[in-house]
Amino acid sequence: MDRSQFHADRLTGIGGSDAAAALGLSPYRSQLELYMEKRGELPPFEGNEATLWGTLLEPVVRNEYARRTGREVTVPPLMRHPKHGFVIAHADGLTTDGRAYEGKTARTADGWGEPGTDQVPQAYLIQCQHVMLVTATPVTDLAVLIGGQDFRTYEIPADRELQQMILDGEADFWSRVQEGRAPDPNFNGDSDRELIKSLYPGTNGEILQATEQHMAWRTALEEAQELSGHYANLAAGAKSHLLWQMKEAAALVFPDGKALRRKVVTKKPYTVEAQTYIDGRFVNHKESKE
Repeated sequence: MDRSQFHADRLTGIGGSDAAAALGLSPYRSQLELYMEKRGELPPFEGNEATLWGTLLEPVVRNEYARRTGREVTVPPLMRHPKHGFVIAHADGLTTDGRAYEGKTARTADGWGEPGTDQVPQAYLIQCQHVMLVTATPVTDLAVLIGGQDFRTYEIPADRELQQMILDGEADFWSRVQEGRAPDPNFNGDSDRELIKSLYPGTNGEILQATEQHMAWRTALEEAQELSGHYANLAAGAKSHLLWQMKEAAALVFPDGKALRRKVVTKKPYTVEAQTYIDGRFVNHKESKE
């Protein structure tokens, strides 16, 4: 599919890969990021190294699924829910015997259960239920290639109660998009913290006076920093105990298979390139005017 058409289609609704983010349950994108993408306030996500290899391996995974199961897979065009037009799906495939098909790649087996079960990462479970909601299929076969050599297939039956919860959440999110009611940022998430920095890259010289709410967040910040420093010292102390007892040993191996390794590392000198960024820190008010 032409990428420009693909992105244009995605702006018209919530797709399967959007579903977890729309519900605030995606480990990769926040509700605010998705909201701004749907309103055209952020450029569409063009992918990264992980999605590049996922795309390149997509036909490989699909062909291996077909070979192992004997099922024929066709890739349908964009589909829409017959009643809720904002619910859309670019399904990875539909089988000739009436199943939905999704193909994935993963670096590790974290979050993946035994093959043949429905124990898959939450975001993918939501995506599969979303696709089945659109395609009216009773089950999804999710094939995944883990670490480039571990091929697995999972069977996810349609869950009408879960699908209704997903639909309700997506309807609420889509109404926000249409009405311009942005969701609150996930202040504890890395992606939204970076998003906030990118949205406000400069300063306008304005001086604001702190409110009680600002004071409360400052107190929370300072208390967290104090606790963080305390526990960082405890962690450093515990590690020092282990290194003291290791002396010159190369590794200390534990029963669970993990090991503390000592290794000599020599860093080469380097020069940092010029860069511009926002430095946010507490200073005396007199310094803030400089």
